[in-house]
Amino acid sequence: MSKIKNNNSSSESGISKEIKSIGQKSGIYMVGQVLSRAIGFVMIPVYTRYISPTNYGAMELIEILASSLGIIVAINIGESMARFYYGEKEQCVRNKVVSTAYIGFTIVGIPIVLVGLALTPFLGEVVSEKIEYEYILQIAFITTWFSVLCDIGFSYLRMLYKAKLFVIVTLMQLFIALSLNIYLIVFLGLDILGIFYATLISQSLAGIVLALGILRNTKVIFSFEIFKGMIKYGLPLVPSRIAILLGFVSNRFFLRWSNVTDPVHALAQVGLFSLGHKFGLIINRFVTVPFNSYWNPRRMELLLSDDTESRRTVARVCTYATLVTIYAALLLSVGIKSVIEIMASPAYLEAYIVVPFVALAYVALGIETHFSAGIYYSKQTKSLTYIGILGLSVVLIWNYIFVPKYGLIGAATSNLAGFIVRTILIYKVSQRMCWIPYEIGRIGVIFIMSIMLFLLSQLIEHSSPYITFLLRTSIAMLLPFALFLVGFYTKGELEYFASILQRRLSFIR
Repeated sequence: MSKIKNNNSSSESGISKEIKSIGQKSGIYMVGQVLSRAIGFVMIPVYTRYISPTNYGAMELIEILASSLGIIVAINIGESMARFYYGEKEQCVRNKVVSTAYIGFTIVGIPIVLVGLALTPFLGEVVSEKIEYEYILQIAFITTWFSVLCDIGFSYLRMLYKAKLFVIVTLMQLFIALSLNIYLIVFLGLDILGIFYATLISQSLAGIVLALGILRNTKVIFSFEIFKGMIKYGLPLVPSRIAILLGFVSNRFFLRWSNVTDPVHALAQVGLFSLGHKFGLIINRFVTVPFNSYWNPRRMELLLSDDTESRRTVARVCTYATLVTIYAALLLSVGIKSVIEIMASPAYLEAYIVVPFVALAYVALGIETHFSAGIYYSKQTKSLTYIGILGLSVVLIWNYIFVPKYGLIGAATSNLAGFIVRTILIYKVSQRMCWIPYEIGRIGVIFIMSIMLFLLSQLIEHSSPYITFLLRTSIAMLLPFALFLVGFYTKGELEYFASILQRRLSFIR
């Protein structure tokens, strides 16, 4: 009994150390992500005053097409690089993996971008008949290559846990992009073209600087065998990633073409949905992505190690990360109507309807990322292609049935429906390949208590959006205490919280 108790104590200690490390490292990455993505939110008051909902909707459709091309261009080279990097023990071979990733991406990516540029006259009609949108689409396609170049550099910094350097580069990129956005939109009046020019310049500068610095350290070496393995690992992930993207963006096209008699109103609906989605995206960009920036390579490092407690650690981290993500989604959802009233013009107010559903869909995406650990560990990435197709089918059918009838609500709920199906299937498949003791019951308790607090907060309404925001947010903040009342926390977690509280009280005294 004493031996078992010591083992459990040692396990809890190991998990607490891992959580502390995650908190420190992912916190730095969160700063970087907040800075890199802040421009989209800092500029919302400018966008909603200098750009019409119609052009805002057109910009969103252009970004969707560019993102689709970006997934194909990237061929998931960043994740492939991390998987093969940690699979090697000698540093010289690891350097060869990084250099091969850069050279291989260049060989594959440039021809794909050129094909995309040749197709812009046809793809531009998806957005609108206006000829200026075709030119903007070409700028966006060129930007995708530099964006992927930039992502490879950031992936390398994350693999080496160079969090501070990550933030420094991100901060420089933000300053350039923000300055250019203000100058090109406000002073030169370039409308959405100014946004795409600013993105192209900032992404290309960051990507080139990172590539030159990294290749200087790793040397320029190419291995056909390594690149072949990367392609075999990353290529099956492309359909899955496209399915995720289409799942999130297909609703815009259904909104765009559900009212062919009034295309201006249809594009305005796309603009409303896009603004609501931008707020819902906060969960992914400012919570899930910063966390995964550190945790994804660290998780793979743990699973590939000889640590017997690694799988239990991965499962517990999943529970804690899901709690943080749901908590953030709850706080965002209860106050979003007041936030849009304060930040945006009245023409965009209806966008608040979309946010809770989009935020919940991104919560599901975050859980899916945890559940897919077994698939990545076993290198059976092909299964994600089939799951992605099934999930996308659910989204498309849902959009076809509900968007014409319910508009924004139908479009927002389609993402959630598709990701619920994806998450369940990925959990089933991944557990067969590499069993991990996920705490499904505890995750379910978090969801139930969050939904109850959300519904309770919606009973409060005040003439002032500021007061409404404060009251509703105050209710949402009670989630940790509500979980305590229903016995969510384990004995070890309560003891850990008590020790932290005791140290804080001693420090105050």
